[in-house]
Amino acid sequence: MAKKCKCPEVKEGLPGWIMTYGDMMSLLLCFFVLIVSFSTMQEAKFQEAATSLREALGGMTTPESVIEFNQPVIPQISRQAEGDILHEVQKLEQSLLEAGLDKEVNIKVTDKGIAIRINAPFLFPSGRAALKTGAVGVLDSLAVFLGKVPYPVRIEGHTDSIPINTARFPSNWELSAARAVAVTRALQGGGVAPDRIAAIGCGEYRPLAPNTTPEGRAENRRVEIFLKLEGPRALERGLPLQSEEKRNGG
Repeated sequence: MAKKCKCPEVKEGLPGWIMTYGDMMSLLLCFFVLIVSFSTMQEAKFQEAATSLREALGGMTTPESVIEFNQPVIPQISRQAEGDILHEVQKLEQSLLEAGLDKEVNIKVTDKGIAIRINAPFLFPSGRAALKTGAVGVLDSLAVFLGKVPYPVRIEGHTDSIPINTARFPSNWELSAARAVAVTRALQGGGVAPDRIAAIGCGEYRPLAPNTTPEGRAENRRVEIFLKLEGPRALERGLPLQSEEKRNGG
């Protein structure tokens, strides 16, 4: 009868060498972490030393490009300047209200500039481009205001869709352009520099209202003076003034 083999006794828990092995792996990990950190520190010190050496030898810390980049000069409008402009607009608008011209002249501040809209019948007789006597004083006041704000001025003449065909004005384009030029000359005579002004005739092609009603045609007959505020900010928000509110029944 074969002799039974006795199984070796297995002790509970891990062998003793496992702890030693784990300690060795932990030490190796810490060793490699220290090596990586030392290499990073050495690179930073190298860069610092190289910069100091370049400065000591009179070199530039940043390489000079052979390409010259011209940075555009963008005019800035400070908040103080914006406040001054709005104050002047309010003064102009108040003077128009006191003169009872709020239904003839409309002023609005937008995010791009100041728009002044004048009804054409207030400025000109029907079918003509000669300024009425009563319109000269208003244009003189506008010239004083524009002289205080040195920005480009665009003057647009607009008509309704009823065609005109005279010896002087073969179409509404000529009539609107002549009216824009007449307002331009009046503002120039009031002191606005001519190199700031541009006169444009738009005819009937930019209506504000449908030309199907007398009221719509009356609204489309107008001259618009737009003061373009240059700069990245201009006025930060549109500001409807009292004349527009009064026109709308406000």
